[in-house]
Amino acid sequence: MTKVEKVLDAAVTEGYLTPSAASEGPAHSAGFLGFKGSNLLDKDIAVDLGAGGGLPGLVLATLTPCRWVLVERSERKVTFLKWAVRKLDLEARVEVAASDAVDVGRSVLRGSASLVTARGFAPPSATAECAAPLLAEQGVLVVSEPPTDVGIRWLNEGLLTLGLQIADSWVNDGTVDAQRYQAIARIEPCRERFPRRFPRQLAEPIF
Repeated sequence: MTKVEKVLDAAVTEGYLTPSAASEGPAHSAGFLGFKGSNLLDKDIAVDLGAGGGLPGLVLATLTPCRWVLVERSERKVTFLKWAVRKLDLEARVEVAASDAVDVGRSVLRGSASLVTARGFAPPSATAECAAPLLAEQGVLVVSEPPTDVGIRWLNEGLLTLGLQIADSWVNDGTVDAQRYQAIARIEPCRERFPRRFPRQLAEPIF
């Protein structure tokens, strides 16, 4: 069993991942790098929103050379993630941010991320609103989509309000359920009024 597999197994024990999610974790996470613009360099910064049990952020940190920031507001999950980072010998370039994604979007990380990832973080509008302020010029948000077709989830008209537009989508045939992904690219800086507080994002979604 690899170090990554041991960490994901521990996440299952803690109740942060299902056994199926853990077993599919490495392949599922690798699929986030399917977008042609995600060839990350060691100078790049990547952010995983709602890092929880470590998917995809922890796995991607082992596959890419850049600096990762794993955003998680649950104290228990933050403790787990910090332990996992040590277990994977990633302390030099992986930070666990014990914070709300909205606060991270208004921190020194604003406008700095080449890649933002999200797996089951929030509805599309809220995910986009939390990610947009973090993206650097030419930065990309990549989201893993639900396993079943739920219709149109991303609307360019609303995304434009955040300085974003749909960039690409693809399927990872290496996963059991042929996992789908959506890439959303920054085309201009996000307006200063975003992100709004999470309750307002849910009550008044942009799209």
